[in-house]
Amino acid sequence: MPVTLLEPVAAGQVRFRMQGLSADARGIAVGRDALLAFDSIDGVVAFIGAYSEEASLDALFAGLAIERVRRTGGGSAFLLRAGGQDGYGLDRLSRLAGAVRGRLYTGNGTIFVRFRDRAAPFGYDLAQSAGELGLIGKSDIVAVEPEQATYYRTEQSIDPVELLQRLSVRSVPLPPQGVAAAAEECGLREMVLVLVAPGLADRVLSYLWRLNAPMAGTRISIDEARQPALLLRLRHPSPRVLGVLFGIPGVELLAPVSSRAAVEVGWRHPVNLAAASGCLPGDEMYLFRGRADRVERLDGAPRFVEARFLVRSKTAECMHTIGETQVRSIEPLQVELKLRATSDRREPRAVLVAWQQVELLRRTLYLMPPSALAASRVAALREGVLVLVAAASQRGLAVGDRIIPIGRRLCEVAPGVLVCDGYELYPRVSPELMRGILGLEGEDKALFLAPGRTPFRLRSAQVVPLEAAALGRVQLEDVAESPDLVAPAPSPRLENEQLGRFSLWGFRPGAS
Repeated sequence: MPVTLLEPVAAGQVRFRMQGLSADARGIAVGRDALLAFDSIDGVVAFIGAYSEEASLDALFAGLAIERVRRTGGGSAFLLRAGGQDGYGLDRLSRLAGAVRGRLYTGNGTIFVRFRDRAAPFGYDLAQSAGELGLIGKSDIVAVEPEQATYYRTEQSIDPVELLQRLSVRSVPLPPQGVAAAAEECGLREMVLVLVAPGLADRVLSYLWRLNAPMAGTRISIDEARQPALLLRLRHPSPRVLGVLFGIPGVELLAPVSSRAAVEVGWRHPVNLAAASGCLPGDEMYLFRGRADRVERLDGAPRFVEARFLVRSKTAECMHTIGETQVRSIEPLQVELKLRATSDRREPRAVLVAWQQVELLRRTLYLMPPSALAASRVAALREGVLVLVAAASQRGLAVGDRIIPIGRRLCEVAPGVLVCDGYELYPRVSPELMRGILGLEGEDKALFLAPGRTPFRLRSAQVVPLEAAALGRVQLEDVAESPDLVAPAPSPRLENEQLGRFSLWGFRPGAS
């Protein structure tokens, strides 16, 4: 008969048998660490690739460890151990891991329990203590299911950054109309890097120079060749140039996917490298070549030289002279920060409830758990009541559609910058620059409620705790003593009597 190892967590439960478990703002049991188990390395790569399409890998890789382990009963597996996550972060990990046939556990570093599912919406806890269940000291890692436990022994640790660099790019079909006609679809509309073999460098340079193509170049050493290859940077390449270069053997077109990585056209890296710029160590530049099946590491960003200094010329008249450049104002380049529709899903960080729905909001407050009520903040606006989470409390969202299912949801695109759900700000700039453009200081917030509408600032002094704002003052009536209720004490009387040998005989209690 199977032994029950786990039991579902009840709503509002705050005490757990397993050390390290705690309840977040929604009452879900979460641990200090997260454990993802996969049967093969392909599952690990698929999970990292899927995660990079939705979020940045920099925060995930900061506390990520990948291990190849051996099960006690036989067989090998791969484990990913990530740092602490809140309930929403674990929900994302569980969804992506389940899509690639992985399993998610939460725990304290050695013992992990199954994360929540339909049978246990608030998670799982040990049915008895770990010592009573015999889970301590049997292996390096224990993953506990409701009716069984899997024991793992670590065999090898894998560096996540090294794994990212060693992954081979995969071939993808090119657009039917060709690279020249679909430059934007191939990621070549703004810029393209051209890697030219040493024997073709001079001819390719002369051809591009005659076409007056805007380019710059540098020499790099690859494949341990005696002569360096030529790396060109073409800005806004014309369809004619792309069509000619793509069909030349020994010439490779690479599309920049981030400031430090480029991938050959017709190939794709398993991970979205645009979300992993901070994961690449040092200041190196990475060129992922598909046909050669190599990764070229350049020492720092390439320092390109103007093409006119690279082209061989017989006469000095062919060289252009460098003239004076007149410095002008950069104001004509400035663009306006606008809202546009997007299909990206983000977790709501605030909800705006119209004044007509305030009565429904009052009723909803009775259903909120104490931790969610304490983590929420509120501000009164002209459009309605804004309920949000303070910047210092990111453990759980207290205003999502699971707790306050009314009003207009707002998402955070940068610290303190809230936009209505289904929209994003463009052009896309870094969060630090966005706060500087908006002039936000401290805990101030900027609200973008609708396209075409002027955003406004919400200062920290205008935001108050929700629990303090929701409860009105209770008037207490002072209690006054009535003189009639206090009876006067009788005057004492003292009598002296002579006592005999047996003085207590005949004593009656209460006699004066």
